[in-house]
Amino acid sequence: MNITLPQPVIKKLAKVSNKSEFIALAVVERFKALERDDFRRRLIEGYKEAARDRDDEKDAGADW
Repeated sequence: MNITLPQPVIKKLAKVSNKSEFIALAVVERFKALERDDFRRRLIEGYKEAARDRDDEKDAGADW
């Protein structure tokens, strides 16, 4: 696999002894962050939907 990195990143990476491991760990951490963000988004959507459902139930009960 070949990748292209911006020059400022290359300069910082030059100081790292095991570049492959460093990059692999960085990629894994980024994937974890994306998964956490997606999980949080789905939780928020679920809470909002539950709140809408509760509001709908309250509105339906008002007709009684």
